Formats: sequence, structure tokens, C-alpha cells
Amino acid sequence: MSDEQGNQPFEPIKNESEAVEPVNNGPVQPPPFQQPPPFGQFGGGMGQQNLPNATIALVLGILSIPGCCCYGIGLVFGIIAWVLSNGDIKKYNLNPNAYSISSYKNTKAGKICAIIGVVLSALYIAALIITIVVFGWAALKDPQLMKEMLEQKGLQ
Repeated sequence: MSDEQGNQPFEPIKNESEAVEPVNNGPVQPPPFQQPPPFGQFGGGMGQQNLPNATIALVLGILSIPGCCCYGIGLVFGIIAWVLSNGDIKKYNLNPNAYSISSYKNTKAGKICAIIGVVLSALYIAALIITIVVFGWAALKDPQLMKEMLEQKGLQ
């Protein structure tokens, strides 16, 4: 070893092929399912989005109440709204900052309406079954026969 080599500072070998430059692919875009709603829609603000089934749960929940008198349509609407709203409430509880409070309130209102619609539909169907068992199917088809049966039983 010579003195010239020992006294000189160590310089690493620079290989230009090893140089890594940062990759710039433009601005980072969130996935489509996490984009905030467009300007002017409810619930958009501070990067929050609406719950995915809030509106449909509310509509079906509301429709289940008058639908309770339609031989089970209210029961179907109510059960669907109840299931959809339960799913949205779970999503909101997992990440409340990602979703708007207005869509959460719509989901809760849809669930309440769905429960009311399911209960009313179940009561209506139970009353219909009891009526068929007590008076028979023929009495439901013929109002005059129903009136006679009620007079016989002393209910009218």
C-alpha cells in the first residue's frame, strides 16, 4: 500500500444506471367509489360521501307503510329497506368520517319506516288469515254472506 492511496478520502463509485428518479404519474386520484358527490348534491362536503343505499332505503321504507294494505307488498318493501339500512349503518359505524351525517339520518329514517311497515304488514296479514279461518274464503268474496255471518255471531 502506498501513502498516496491511504491519505486520500474514500469516494464511492457512482454508477449512473443505479440512480433512481421519482416517478411522477400526475395527481393522485382516489378510486371511483370514494369520490365525493358532485357539487349541488346532498351530503357532499369536506370530502364526505353519501351512504350507498341511504336514499333507496328511505324510499322503500316509506313505501312499506302504505303498502301494508296491499297483501304483502309492504312486507317485501319493508324487509328490503330494513336490510339495506342495516348494511349502511354498519358501514357508517366503521368509518363515520367518510360519510355525511345527512345520509346517515336518511338511513336511520328508512330503517324506522321499514320497521313500522313490516309490523303493520304483519298485523294486516295476521288479521287477514284470522278472518279467512273464522269466516272462510267465500265470506270474503261475497259481502252479503259476510254481513249475514256477522249478524249470526252477534257482531253487527
